Amino acid sequence: MSHDALRVAIVLQTPKDQHSSVYLTYQGLARELTARGHQVAIVTPQDFPLARRTAGRWTPLIYPLIVGRWMRRHAVSCDIAIFHSYAGWRAVTAARRKQVATIVAFHGLEPMYHAEIVKEGPVSWRYRWLQERLMPMFLRRACRGATLITCLNGAERDELIRLAWAPASRIAIVSHGVGNSFFAPPRQARPVTTLLFVGQWLPMKGVEYLRKAFEQLARRHPDLRLVCAGTLTEADRVLADFDPAVRPRVTVMPRVDQPALAAVYRDADLFVFPSSYEGFGLAIVEAMAAALPIVTTTVGVAADALTDGDSALFVPRRDAAAIVAAVERIIEDAALRLRLGQGAQQAARGYRESETVRAWAHTVTSIDRLS
Repeated sequence: MSHDALRVAIVLQTPKDQHSSVYLTYQGLARELTARGHQVAIVTPQDFPLARRTAGRWTPLIYPLIVGRWMRRHAVSCDIAIFHSYAGWRAVTAARRKQVATIVAFHGLEPMYHAEIVKEGPVSWRYRWLQERLMPMFLRRACRGATLITCLNGAERDELIRLAWAPASRIAIVSHGVGNSFFAPPRQARPVTTLLFVGQWLPMKGVEYLRKAFEQLARRHPDLRLVCAGTLTEADRVLADFDPAVRPRVTVMPRVDQPALAAVYRDADLFVFPSSYEGFGLAIVEAMAAALPIVTTTVGVAADALTDGDSALFVPRRDAAAIVAAVERIIEDAALRLRLGQGAQQAARGYRESETVRAWAHTVTSIDRLS
């Protein structure tokens, strides 16, 4: 395959949403590839009338069929096709038959995500049937037929190998990156008054344990407040989850644009991220760049980039008491706050967006060497 003017199709299973980290990430990749002289098209369910009409629970079944038919028609005008997870399980075979190199890209490995979902509470039999029977079959077929599989962290790579969906030689870890605006100047010593959580207000993000922890902390520390940013859930609904006594000390920002979000990190004193599962966890790297002391579970990039006691304090999943203990340890120890923040920011330097997107683009355009 020539590396001159490659034609790249990126097929996502998520919509074109400027608040979606997946979509924003692929926009960055598309810009980098275009700057190198390649042609890039991003395709989402919004581009297919049938997919729009059947959006919802049937999407994992119907959308890949639509993509497969689309690929059979468009393979002649494509050199590389990147399929977001299950979107490509039917299209991979059609693409390879037409000499199109294929990448299956995971932004969270569905079997690992499902394993955590069922721990959060009961799920419907339809969901379990889809995730435990059909989805593994779809993903296995996509991975075994693809030229390359990409994932976001070492745990996902190890699971892909364990499942025998692909050998290590056909798996590449690619990282999301953080923009320069998130890198904060050295922090001055000051008391901890603002805790920050950035993420959707969903059970998988550990919000129940965040709520419980903050209610305990608020009783012990009368000046402490919590900011919840990027919840994608309206403020009234988020606040309703908290005890009325602490609601005035909780600020909810359902949607925050990137420039404003950088300021939110700079204004905070401590970042709390109790998620049960992340493919990557861009919010973690943003907090690292802001030199915030971090309390997090070992999810996504945290397990690869951070070290307990040096650049973060790790807590078990679904453990509000551990969150309280870790936050209070940081509140009471100014030297620890400084060490954690400096260690986190140093680690973040390896995740600068300009570098990660460049490395990702190189992986994509070098795919023939990996096949």
